[in-house]
Amino acid sequence: MTDLTKIIKRDGRVVAFDENKIIAAIKAVVSYKHEPERLTKIAITILKKGINGDIPTVEQVQDVVEQVLMAAGHYEAAKNYILYREQHETVRKTKEFMGVKDDLGLSINQLKVLENRFLRHDEMGKVIETPKQLFRRVAKFIALQEKPKEQKQWEEKFVEVISKMEFVPGGTYFRGAGTKSAVLANCFVLPVEDKMGEIFDAVKWLALIQQAGGGTGFNFSKLRPKGDYVNSSGGFATGPVSFMKVFDAATGQVMQGGYRMGANMGILDVDHPDIAEFITCKTEEGEISNFNISVGATDKFMKAVKENKDFELVNPRTKEMVRTVKARQLFSQMVNLSWRTGDPGMIFLDTINKKNPVIKTLGPLMATNPCGEQPLHPFDVCNLGSINLAKFVVNNNINWKRLEEVVRIAVRFLDDGVDASRYPLEQIAKMAKGNRRIGLGIMGFADMLYQLQVGYNSEEGVKWAETVMKAVNKAGVDESMRLAKEKGVFKNWKGSEYEKKGIKRRNLAVTTIAPTGTISMVADCSSGIEPNFALAYIKNVIDDQGLHYVNPYFKAAVEESNLTREQKNDVYQRVAKTGQCNEIEYLPTKIKKVFVTAYDIKPEWHIKMQAGFQRYTENAVSKTINFPSEASQTDIEKAYLLAWELKCKGITIYRSGSREGQVLQSPEEEKKEVKKSPIMQSKIRIKPLKQKKDVCPECGEMMEMVEGCAICRKCGFSKCSI
Repeated sequence: MTDLTKIIKRDGRVVAFDENKIIAAIKAVVSYKHEPERLTKIAITILKKGINGDIPTVEQVQDVVEQVLMAAGHYEAAKNYILYREQHETVRKTKEFMGVKDDLGLSINQLKVLENRFLRHDEMGKVIETPKQLFRRVAKFIALQEKPKEQKQWEEKFVEVISKMEFVPGGTYFRGAGTKSAVLANCFVLPVEDKMGEIFDAVKWLALIQQAGGGTGFNFSKLRPKGDYVNSSGGFATGPVSFMKVFDAATGQVMQGGYRMGANMGILDVDHPDIAEFITCKTEEGEISNFNISVGATDKFMKAVKENKDFELVNPRTKEMVRTVKARQLFSQMVNLSWRTGDPGMIFLDTINKKNPVIKTLGPLMATNPCGEQPLHPFDVCNLGSINLAKFVVNNNINWKRLEEVVRIAVRFLDDGVDASRYPLEQIAKMAKGNRRIGLGIMGFADMLYQLQVGYNSEEGVKWAETVMKAVNKAGVDESMRLAKEKGVFKNWKGSEYEKKGIKRRNLAVTTIAPTGTISMVADCSSGIEPNFALAYIKNVIDDQGLHYVNPYFKAAVEESNLTREQKNDVYQRVAKTGQCNEIEYLPTKIKKVFVTAYDIKPEWHIKMQAGFQRYTENAVSKTINFPSEASQTDIEKAYLLAWELKCKGITIYRSGSREGQVLQSPEEEKKEVKKSPIMQSKIRIKPLKQKKDVCPECGEMMEMVEGCAICRKCGFSKCSI
């Protein structure tokens, strides 16, 4: 008999035969050790006899596998394999219906995100670009910033890491690369000065930036307080909150980049006289709905809270003390509002500025982008991209060599992006070239821990966070120093702390941890440094019955356990109902400790994890601290204090049930919320079982229905249903 070397795909293409694909398919339904390999050999022998030297089709191979499973007595496995084939057939039909040519072997979810958000369409709405062509478009556009003789070399390296989903740039790259607009930056901060003309300049700039697809941050603390005298008019000031409403209204009129609603971060310093009005400004439904808000807290204030001391509120115009308040009482107001609504968060200004290398030349950092991971000076900007850690686990360890290689390629890519990008304002272009700030982050961390068999809520988990981020930051900074030798230092290097220390760098800052809501769906991995929200869910892609999906790492662990097939099936059914596994009594303890989800984890572990990553991140870290619905205000208070004590640069919390409409409900307790799902995508309904409403995959907030589309009023993510 001749060897099998080729196989005919369903689209008629002839490709290399790979018996590992048969082994993987059998492993999906048969868990006995070495049995998949044994059955594969039998299937291949039978197949060779049947085709008599011809090239087999995929269907012929699958028919033989079915027969072998039945003959070996694996009747339940054969039944599951038949269902497996039916599901894959459904997936194929769905891809055809979508009209996207899958030239990289991506999942429906990945294709749908790319099709809806990034692939090019013609005037009739037909997709005219494949995923591989998209990645090539981006890589080629960025590589143009390299020396002519080296452009092709770097283009290939960029294409490789993106196609393998080892590194994925921010969505602005996919939208803008190769276009006339080509705004590649994600994060912007604009100044708000205490003059009417300058205030409305900022409103105009906001509109231009959000039209180009960026998110904006503002610190409103320079605005005089409500009731303060205005010399020019003889009247009285209306205060920062009134002007925030103007910014909010402008945002509502601009569809961000034509893809999603605009998003803003509004910050007011804790010593501003209008701080009480600020922290309550979002309690009225519909008010300032296009803003996240955070209090700019100082060490002085936090110490006053701990020591129960008075705290002075100061008029920013006169620099005079207006009145004193009890620091703990003001802090309790913040905590109460956060417990009720999730806002305000806190930004720890002194912590942010302790490692600000240009504080003496550019001043302090006083504002961040909408999700808080990027503190920026006025007119400063940053472009983002993330390493997918799930791709670097080999034999229960990290492939450190490959990780370093990809980090270095990613840093060069993002640095080239600074020059390749266009900017909506001259002031921003100048600051972008002056600082060359980039934000290389990570995603897939929860998936990495699953593969390493380490619990997220453990000291070992936090240690892994520190270890992996230290490696990423070290390689990233070293590459920035290499680029400085090759291309020169950033323009604002002179006078910086780096100059004083004799450190030549290409970039003011290199590492950032962003939410990665959309690009983690492109890469099909867990978002940012967040834990997974569910271990099982349903994807309704064709009809209401949907397809059941179980987290692949969890499924592999269950299949490798000593549970009976009946027990394993029961595990999947129970997990499909709740999204979690911690209450399955006969499931091995090791599995339950490793495969935790967001609400299995106590808030203090969320904060410890954020702090662990922050230790080796030059910019800041985006992280949601999840609380169960029964959490008390005291629990929130402890979390805020712990975040400050552990030197986090900010904190954002979400208490389950604190906003109207909850995401997941168990069938036994219809009114009790269990957890929320990050698996949300445009035009495909993807949800855990029993889910009633959608939650934003980027920031965790509830999404509102507006003219048939679900829109997150907090960060601006949007999706439309079929």
